[in-house]
This record gives sequence, structure tokens and C-alpha cells, in this order.
Amino acid sequence: MRLKPSPLLATVAAVALLVPAVALAATKNGITPVAPKAGGKIPAGKAPTFKMKVSGPGTVWVHVCKSKKKDADGVICSTESIGRAHKSGSQYVYKPKLYNYPGFWMVRPGTYYWQVFRIDCSSGTSDCNQEGPITKVVVG
Repeated sequence: MRLKPSPLLATVAAVALLVPAVALAATKNGITPVAPKAGGKIPAGKAPTFKMKVSGPGTVWVHVCKSKKKDADGVICSTESIGRAHKSGSQYVYKPKLYNYPGFWMVRPGTYYWQVFRIDCSSGTSDCNQEGPITKVVVG
């Protein structure tokens, strides 16, 4: 008697193989975005708190942009927000100031992207920006 493979078992096995790849993709250059989560929603009119885990030396910065397009150094624009993150416990934190006018990104619903990067020139490289992954967030 021949057993048929279960579709449920095949699906579970496929997902199990993908989970480690997804977890690895969330970290780049020792930078792991923590909050807001990828694809997460920020209520319009509320200032989010950006949290990240960062290993390695250097100052830590956060850019928020309407586009996920990167410049030559691999960093997205800072059109919507730029700020320095500061160490708080085991994480770095950046809380941008909320300006409540119609054109400001925190009150304008839409899709935005945020990226963390470290500025560290101690390795002697010409590119001192050690960029993290780009994370999508929705204001709405």
C-alpha cells in the first residue's frame, strides 16, 4: 500500500524552511529593526517610537522616506524624517517630533520606509555608512 503525502504536511515543511531565511533577512550589518514592525501600521497623528538592535561601534541614525530607493551608499532618503537614535537598555530608540500640519508625514496616510544605519569609519573603508534593512510602515 502506497501512502499519499499530506498537503498540510508539505505546507508546514515549506514554511519551516522559509522561517530561518526571513529571520536572517531582517538583520544587516548588525542592525535589526524591532519597531514598528515591517508592514506595521502607525496611527495618523501619532509619533511612532523607532526601536532597533544594533551591534558594533558608531553613531546610529534613522531615515524615514516615501521611497525605498537607496543612494550610492545604500541609504534611503531622509525627506520625511532624520534623527539620531540613542541607546536605551539593550536597544537603540528614536522618537521623532510630531508636527501636526496636513503635509507632515505622520499625519498624511500612506506607505513609508524607514532605515537604520551606523556611521563607523574605524574599519578604514571609504563607505562609513553601515546600513540596515529597509522596513515598510503604513501611516493611516
